[in-house]
Amino acid sequence: MALPPANPASSTWRRVPFSPEDVSWLVPFCRAHGSVSDPALLRRLLLDLTSAPSGVTIVTDAGQPALAATVVDRTENGADTANLEVLGVAGALPAAVFAELVVAPSVAFARGGKRRALHVSLHPALARVKRAEEVLRAAGFRPSYVWFAMRRPATAGPPPAAAPLPERWRWADLDAAGAPAAHAALLEMFRGQPGFNLSPVEHFCAVVASGVVRWRVLYDGPTIAGLVQVLPQPPAGELRTIGRAPRYRGLGLGPRLLAEGLRLSAAAGVAAIDLSVEAENAAALALYRQFGFEETERTPVLALPLR
Repeated sequence: MALPPANPASSTWRRVPFSPEDVSWLVPFCRAHGSVSDPALLRRLLLDLTSAPSGVTIVTDAGQPALAATVVDRTENGADTANLEVLGVAGALPAAVFAELVVAPSVAFARGGKRRALHVSLHPALARVKRAEEVLRAAGFRPSYVWFAMRRPATAGPPPAAAPLPERWRWADLDAAGAPAAHAALLEMFRGQPGFNLSPVEHFCAVVASGVVRWRVLYDGPTIAGLVQVLPQPPAGELRTIGRAPRYRGLGLGPRLLAEGLRLSAAAGVAAIDLSVEAENAAALALYRQFGFEETERTPVLALPLR
């Protein structure tokens, strides 16, 4: 079925320019209308991780904010993709408005960059957009992979204890001095995984220095063997990244990293903890279930080739 034109010139719907000053009201808007990202991450998505202000879309209805989205094209990932992140949707957005004022300009912006494809997650906020998936498919988007959201409830009890570390191995908090090496290690750990996105090194180092999130590094002597990123927000929390270097495959680092992340979360007063993982990563899914995580949601991701 063809979508009717939005005709924004003769309706109340408008796409308005974004300026950095808009972040002061956009972040609360997104938090109130579907975003699960914390304020610090929302600021980065709007200011740091898109290559130009025109990558941010603001749609208004009769002058009132209705939708916020951004094309994230400054992160690094294994599929060399940009991501269309719909950050907040207030009320019901007509399909034609979404097609004309959000999808079309976002695709045009992404095509002007260097990425090979544009991804978009069909997360719950898009349920407020009428026929959102139909609009995206009409624009050429096709299924790529699925995200699993998982939660370890407060009733899961203490995690299994990790075995003592081998000699020469140690845990350490990631600091600004070690951030560049950790960035390089993460690129190698997640090479080829389309769902993993890593900020440019300068932004990664700035976030590490800010202390907004906590990284723990597992060292084998001077070498980074694994990393775990924890965002404690009691009474809940989030494990955002768990990775081990390719050369350490098969040594049981996954359980060690996960146990350390849970230990840090518990020490910070976190009862329930969330994470997300690509559905294709069967080994990770099995590990998380072993540690008491349960599936809570599945989010399809669609992709549009740009080159």
